[in-house]
Amino acid sequence: MKKKLKSSLIIFLAAIMIFSLPLSASAATKRDVTKTYSKSVTKLLKGFDSYFGYCCGKNQYFKFDNYARTTMVTMRTRGLSNCKIASAKKRLQPQLKLYFNTSTVKFKKFTKYGIPKNPSYLFCNKNGKIVYTGGDWGEVYPKGSVKKIIKTGSKTYEVTYSLYFYDDCTKKTCGYIGTYKVYLRKASNKNGFVITNIKQTTSKKIRF
Repeated sequence: MKKKLKSSLIIFLAAIMIFSLPLSASAATKRDVTKTYSKSVTKLLKGFDSYFGYCCGKNQYFKFDNYARTTMVTMRTRGLSNCKIASAKKRLQPQLKLYFNTSTVKFKKFTKYGIPKNPSYLFCNKNGKIVYTGGDWGEVYPKGSVKKIIKTGSKTYEVTYSLYFYDDCTKKTCGYIGTYKVYLRKASNKNGFVITNIKQTTSKKIRF
């Protein structure tokens, strides 16, 4: 009887250990690494602040696709206004590869000037040239801040990135705009990461 009880106990304990291993491994990978990567991730994302701000507009929405990726890198690359699409592609593809690990360039066909409901269409193809349909922010503009970085896997990270209005005259923030979740994967490039996905979690639906 004692031998059977001992065998049952060993089996029971072994089962507990087996079923608890995946949970323990998963829990071990999820940890706060904000202090470690805050500086490098801020540098990676700050060039997209203007685009993120437009996506928090009253009548705007955010969709992460090839149009979004193209517009994001175009917005941070100088000298592309009125540039021929073929020439622009040569400049944009290395940037797309660096930030998103893709070389796909997508521009919407031009229809009219103004800020579109989807800010991914701020840069359009007009007769084979790139045109910008929107305007500039001025002295008050969006500025992002890394709130938290969680390591979710061996090479994957989830970033909470919030946007605020920043007054260039007073050098102070002056209003909350919205928050995004940015998903990163470790990479062997100068940024140390590539962006795999972005989700808008909060938008104040600001007026331009």
